[in-house]
Amino acid sequence: MMNDKIVGHVVGVHGFCVKVELASEIKSPVRAHLSNLQGASLAISINAYLSFSIGAGQYAIGLVTDLDARDSYEPTNEELSLELTKPRRVATIQLLGTLKPVFRSESYRFDPGISILPTLDTPAEIVEKYLLDALFDDAPKRNKPEDHPDGEPFDSGLRIGIAIAPGNQIVKGSFNDLFSRPLAIVGNTGSGKSNTVSHLIQQSQKDRTTNRPKVFILDINGEYASAFGKLEPKGGRKPNHLYVNGKESGLPVWLMNSQEACIWLSVAEQTQQPALVNLWSIAKGGSEITSNNASEAVVQLNKLLSLIDDDRAANKGEDSNSIWAAFNVYAGGLSFEASDKVLISDISKILKNYTDKWVRSFAADEPNLKTKLQALRRAISKFCVDDRDISQQSANKPIYFGLHYLKDPAELLNAARIEEHDQSFRQFLRGLQLRIGNRLQDQRWYCFFNYDNLGIKSFRDWLEKLGIGSETEGNDVCVIDCSMIDYEILPYVCGIIGRLLLELREHAPSMKRFHEPWVAVLEEAHNYVCPVRQNESRGLSVSREAFERIAKEGRKFGFSLIVASQRPGDISPAVLSQCANFIMHRLQNPDDIEHFRRIVPSQSRRLLDQITILSAGEAIVLGSSFHVPARVQVDRPEKAPHSQSSAPHLSWKPDSQIRFDLDEALSYWKIEEVKETESSDEV
Repeated sequence: MMNDKIVGHVVGVHGFCVKVELASEIKSPVRAHLSNLQGASLAISINAYLSFSIGAGQYAIGLVTDLDARDSYEPTNEELSLELTKPRRVATIQLLGTLKPVFRSESYRFDPGISILPTLDTPAEIVEKYLLDALFDDAPKRNKPEDHPDGEPFDSGLRIGIAIAPGNQIVKGSFNDLFSRPLAIVGNTGSGKSNTVSHLIQQSQKDRTTNRPKVFILDINGEYASAFGKLEPKGGRKPNHLYVNGKESGLPVWLMNSQEACIWLSVAEQTQQPALVNLWSIAKGGSEITSNNASEAVVQLNKLLSLIDDDRAANKGEDSNSIWAAFNVYAGGLSFEASDKVLISDISKILKNYTDKWVRSFAADEPNLKTKLQALRRAISKFCVDDRDISQQSANKPIYFGLHYLKDPAELLNAARIEEHDQSFRQFLRGLQLRIGNRLQDQRWYCFFNYDNLGIKSFRDWLEKLGIGSETEGNDVCVIDCSMIDYEILPYVCGIIGRLLLELREHAPSMKRFHEPWVAVLEEAHNYVCPVRQNESRGLSVSREAFERIAKEGRKFGFSLIVASQRPGDISPAVLSQCANFIMHRLQNPDDIEHFRRIVPSQSRRLLDQITILSAGEAIVLGSSFHVPARVQVDRPEKAPHSQSSAPHLSWKPDSQIRFDLDEALSYWKIEEVKETESSDEV
């Protein structure tokens, strides 16, 4: 009589993949364990776990990924075949790690490394309960602080759900690891992503109420308010409005840094950008005469010298005058000596002779022009110092300014420092003035201009709207409802919020950056953290760069991400590559599945074969938060988000009283119908 725990013997070892020939006595996937009072349990089935004794009380643990039965053996000669009297049944096992006994204890600890592989004829055994407990009863312990006393708890297991194969085994993940490094939660619509996000956050906040925000949810579909007890806005949501925990909020335009402002207004790099950067700096109280402006002026001179030497340049005339105009903006506030002013005047006279866009050479003037440009560069270098904490940085700081800086065209002309007679440069700025006016009139950007109405007069005021630094406004979970924001504006909103939260933590003292760490939840992240594409909206670069930086650097400042998406293939690779953990619900798109095959650990790839048949709420979990990858039924959240699907069977019945209210929708959208007046027949 064979040992009731043994189900077969190893017949092949291929790297970390083991072949086990099942014993002939195994007729059913269910085996009864009377010797250890374990009762009936699954022994041989996909996702079941098997153990292999490798000596010294240690066990190699593996996951069943394939089952095969072969009735015949066919050699390479097609005319010969060998019929077997009994089918040869083989299970493929993917090794996951080693269970090692704890010194002076009856318990075991899991080690993801495997130093000793099972050999041929090693018995394959059902994993007993005490070994399963070592795998699933707790999670890995991560991120122990350097000054933390030995033996004191510093991490705990956060419950994810119930493992499918071992039967009623609770799966937990490392609390620290799940929320300190980027986590990806992916799956098709209706697969359970929103419930999983809600469950994890609800579990993380149990018995930890502080009225200080720890989790910031960028809720672009307006579904998380119900999951975290947030009230709906009074009077309902209004188009183009931004809400924080059910209250109207805003994203003041002065929170933009100079780069975001340039992207927002689609400025021309050489002519309009210097003027806008100076305007942003002056509006925020920065100095006009700065070493940074001198440095930028030198950059423009270098561009001009490179253009002169470039034999391939086709439009030297137009390009050189454009670069020279940008130089004059940056150099306009510098205190030049008389000889330097003569140089500038001489260069201007030479370039005015070559305004035609098709000019390819400066002819006889080229040596003289280069000499004067090089002399001017040396003269300006004396203004350049190492201290750059001035104009450019002022433009990048979140400092309040009034809308009159954008509404009054004279403010832009003053920032550009152009003379009355300089009509050519005025022409360059006219397009920028028109774009600023269009932005101010475009109601889609309303949340960027409503800050005076909301009493947001400083960066601190805005942070308090999020609950940061305010015990009265604070909530442990901050739901930022972006559902009424236009698709084109959404990347700006999400990207600027993410960048500001990261920079706030970056400016904390180095020893305090880890205090009260934060997590940003990027719901439907494929809408604003997508890879670089041709002809993409300019705003996508704002959000992509912000969240790529958080994914790569946020861990050092106590700021992490939960990336939720139904199209992981449309997420920036730089963000997904930084994810340490994955909770993957059902995926159907072959491109998305193949994308994950390339980034997940090799021992977990066979599990991905099951990802197309997962039921709602099921997920494959893997990563550094878990001892082993597992297929899990994720627990439902205590309060669910508003993400349920419609029920056409009920709604489409003839006697259904539920109707789509067109008038209410148009009113909600602020679209008023134009009523025609009766025309008179009188002449």
